[in-house]
Amino acid sequence: MLDAQFFSKRREPLTIVGPTGLAGWYERVMETAFPGSSQAAQKFELHLIEIAAGETLDMGEIRVSAFQAVHGPPDGPYYAVRIEAEGRSIAYTGDTEWTPALIPAAQDADLFIAEAYFRDKTILTHLSLNTIEANLAELRPKRLVLTHMSDDMLGHPDRDRYETAEDGMVIAIA
Repeated sequence: MLDAQFFSKRREPLTIVGPTGLAGWYERVMETAFPGSSQAAQKFELHLIEIAAGETLDMGEIRVSAFQAVHGPPDGPYYAVRIEAEGRSIAYTGDTEWTPALIPAAQDADLFIAEAYFRDKTILTHLSLNTIEANLAELRPKRLVLTHMSDDMLGHPDRDRYETAEDGMVIAIA
């Protein structure tokens, strides 16, 4: 946001969709990064739109759906998301342990980006590749990209069987 405001000189409107309490979180982050920046006049329109788990928002040609993830206290502002536009869909888990809410989030998605923190170890608030594999028949993504991998997963030989995210990676959906 600071870059958009002060360096790249953004002029186009920007919409950020996030969990309930987004405006407060935005202000805290801005003030932590640069005191006074949350009150600085924007040189572009900024729209902060809140979405709750279980809700779907239609914004012009884009549909955003939020699903409750499990990454801390119950019902915390942790979401898996599904974005649909131009006849395509992308689902993203973020950090979460397995929850049935991931099924409608990722089911039949053109692209499913899922964290796979460990290969087979189950830990709180994170997915393992074993868990993803156990649910692939129901999730049925057309393409799966693994991300947020620990050293255990990064060094596991099974990693080569899957597409994995890398810094700077660009993904095209056919």
